[in-house]
Amino acid sequence: MITPIKAMILIAVSVILISSGYVVLFTGQTSQKNNSQEKQDSTDILAPMIHSVTGDLMGDAGTIVTITTTFSDNLAVTSAKMYYRPATALAWSSKSILSGSTTLLLPSNSNESWYYYILVDDAEGNGPIGDPSTDGSSYYTIMVMNSPSPPPDDNTTNEENGNNLHNYSRFVFIELGTKIVCSECPKISIILNELYNSGDYPFYYVSLPQDNPKALNRINDYNIWGYPTVYIDGGYSTLVGSNIQKSDFEKNITAAVERATPDISIWTNAHWDNQTNIITVNIQIENQGPSSYQGRLRVYLTELISTKWQAGTPMHFSFLDFLINEDIQLSSNDRLSLNKTLNAVDLDPENLMLFSVLFSLDTQNGFSQPPDKNPYQAHYVDAVSASRVVQGGNLPPEVGIETPSVKYFHRFGNPVRKTLTGKTVVVGKTTIIAAVHDDSKIEKVEFYINNNLMATVTQEPYQWIWHKFSFGKKTITIKAYDDTGKQSQATLAVLAFML
Repeated sequence: MITPIKAMILIAVSVILISSGYVVLFTGQTSQKNNSQEKQDSTDILAPMIHSVTGDLMGDAGTIVTITTTFSDNLAVTSAKMYYRPATALAWSSKSILSGSTTLLLPSNSNESWYYYILVDDAEGNGPIGDPSTDGSSYYTIMVMNSPSPPPDDNTTNEENGNNLHNYSRFVFIELGTKIVCSECPKISIILNELYNSGDYPFYYVSLPQDNPKALNRINDYNIWGYPTVYIDGGYSTLVGSNIQKSDFEKNITAAVERATPDISIWTNAHWDNQTNIITVNIQIENQGPSSYQGRLRVYLTELISTKWQAGTPMHFSFLDFLINEDIQLSSNDRLSLNKTLNAVDLDPENLMLFSVLFSLDTQNGFSQPPDKNPYQAHYVDAVSASRVVQGGNLPPEVGIETPSVKYFHRFGNPVRKTLTGKTVVVGKTTIIAAVHDDSKIEKVEFYINNNLMATVTQEPYQWIWHKFSFGKKTITIKAYDDTGKQSQATLAVLAFML
């Protein structure tokens, strides 16, 4: 028999048990939710952040500048790089800044500005995050003041990480004699351009295509023997032929850098007014030496990417004309300022680069066929500076003719051997292949035979099969257009035998 007291006890216990059950159930649900939340939190979906960067700064030529940055991530930043280049270079170099800082050596006797930007990422690849951009479309500027200090005795400087940096005292100037119908010239052009874009050696260069009459006039000053020929610092050294190696450039550039030159400095600044289409160029020359200076000033007007005068490989810094070509004279500690204007009506200002070069009036013996043939009077380079007319401007497409190969005999599109006559010969159905690249986007590529449009290709691969009846001398022309309407072309004269 259940007494009233027992009944009350049973009711109380039941309430407690039921309440406990709910508590257990509720607690279990809460535990499951927390486990799910912990699993979600273990997946990194947050991008890193850049909090600060040194930004724009100034530095003296011949000194080291330090760039610092702070960044964070909810877990960890695993990659942090500084991308940098001199103002006149086309390609970016990079170095780690994961420690929060890095250094950059500014070459001596050059006031060329340097650009840089920062890129960071985490292990999950939630980036990259850039400051001020992720692709170099915007960047910070290091303005270089031309007040160099003497280099150490060993001419090297050590970074904090122990890497040796060569403290170059000056920039070297190189002239490349080349031409369209030259099977070996593209190889040397590629080596030279890759070395330039690496930023490892302080030099500028221009291409002098024989096919351009104004470039030929300059080439004739060197009494050239054959193509390709490379003249370093006005003939201080000469490299000839297809066997030139990267190491040959490195050795000769280094030797030219270290030679004694007058204490003369030169600056070049260019500005394009897009309303009047007038380019204004200012050149400053300062003689810091104890005696008067006499020299020859040549200002080379070039295309960063050649829009013509090419066949197999796109040509860079292709000579158009001299903006200035005259003798100058300065007293000790004197400064000369020259101004020139240029109407850009038939030019693409975004694709123009200027090189101001001072040549000594003293003559030296040079030979275009070393060691002692094809003599010429060499005038060594005393100083050089450069300026791109529009920094970061849109460039035209790079275009070359990959097939047929210059000076080769082809059977059904395949190169068999070099021709004895130096002609390019095609026999039978041939696939014309274009090598095309652009800094934005290729819109279309056109193929011409003797100025007659044969095909238009709008996507890769950019090629066309030439198979219709053709006999005799023909000219292949390939025109490439980018998405802004800019165009470049490459041409190649061939002997065709297609039945």
